[in-house]
Amino acid sequence: MKRRALLKASAAWGLAQSTQASAADDGRALRIAIISPNTGALAAFGATNIYVHELFAQRLAQGLDTRHMGRRKIELELHDAASSSERAAEIASALAASGVHMVLASATPEICNPVADVCEAAGIPCVTTVAPWQAWFQGRKGDLYKGFQWTFHFFVGLEDFADVHSSLFARARLGSLVGGIWPDDIDGSAFMAAFPRAMEQRGLRLFEPGRLKLSAPDYKGIATRLRDARVSMVTGVLPPPMALAFHAAAREVGYQPRMLSLAKAFAFADTVGQIDQPDLALTNEVWWSPAWPFSSGFTSASSAQVAREYETRTGKPWVQTLGFSHAMVDLAVQAVEQAQEPTRQGLVQALRRVKARTVVGPLSFSGRMPSLNVCSTPAVGGQWLKNAQGRWVLEVVDNTRSPFIPVTAELTLGQT
Repeated sequence: MKRRALLKASAAWGLAQSTQASAADDGRALRIAIISPNTGALAAFGATNIYVHELFAQRLAQGLDTRHMGRRKIELELHDAASSSERAAEIASALAASGVHMVLASATPEICNPVADVCEAAGIPCVTTVAPWQAWFQGRKGDLYKGFQWTFHFFVGLEDFADVHSSLFARARLGSLVGGIWPDDIDGSAFMAAFPRAMEQRGLRLFEPGRLKLSAPDYKGIATRLRDARVSMVTGVLPPPMALAFHAAAREVGYQPRMLSLAKAFAFADTVGQIDQPDLALTNEVWWSPAWPFSSGFTSASSAQVAREYETRTGKPWVQTLGFSHAMVDLAVQAVEQAQEPTRQGLVQALRRVKARTVVGPLSFSGRMPSLNVCSTPAVGGQWLKNAQGRWVLEVVDNTRSPFIPVTAELTLGQT
């Protein structure tokens, strides 16, 4: 399926490029498409993409003042990949043939990687986020010396995940053994390779109960092995539905860790609320929160203001993905503002030069650190705690990794 999508994208490249060249100065709107998992197993990651699309689409359709192209209308599109890698690639291929100017994609390597692969083959500027940058770059077999021509990525790296999780476990003082739940997918392999060394550096030892097979997950078996090994602290990377399934299996076999920290799943309060139980500390890495000391270059809104506006408009608590959904569109807008011509070539050149201000921090792809085509963003340690209103809030409890992010609460063990 991916190969067919790549072939279609490549075939459409020449026609789309010539069409764009002939229409470069006719004042047509620029088309920017967001590919997002709005439904399916990864739908929790797509919710803030839907929100940000609604927030910006009408405003951009009225026109954006640019430095070199005058006032230019932008059609911001939203496409549902239904949490499917194959569907994401198909949408990207269709967009390539239709002449889209730029593609944005967010939420895990399962969505980001196939979209980026199609865009690279088709010659479409593409920005992705919310996947560890190594899973994106190395997962696509990126060349450290060449990088990519058309595709760019920003997010935290596995070094951030590993350092933050190991710091939280070391501070908990619940022993030296940490269990690791790694599914047999891109993220699982990447996390499994990065975590042991970080744990060892803090005097911890990673216990692996076996890879979790996505085709036939043995949650009870993994929970039983963790129970029998007397593992008090557990880390891993699981989508929300799988985290809930593991938790149910653990309860069934009588396994209750004291500290649980699951990437992907614990980005969302809804998941945390269903796992909450006495004497279980729910911790996680924090990629973004209202505490982030940054603001948008497009709207000038601070992180705290973006979070408050989201809560006012939706009636729901802010979530981490909000910052990256907002920053993804913010970055694209700032690239358009700086582009010298309204073509794919003009936009990719702008992406290479842009130094964007966003709520997740400054973004630039002009350097080689941590890698070509990649911009790394900060991360700290967090814990889910209930506030005075009984609402779950992801508080910053450990800023060892990024001291410029303020701590908002103390790490708490026992009743949460």
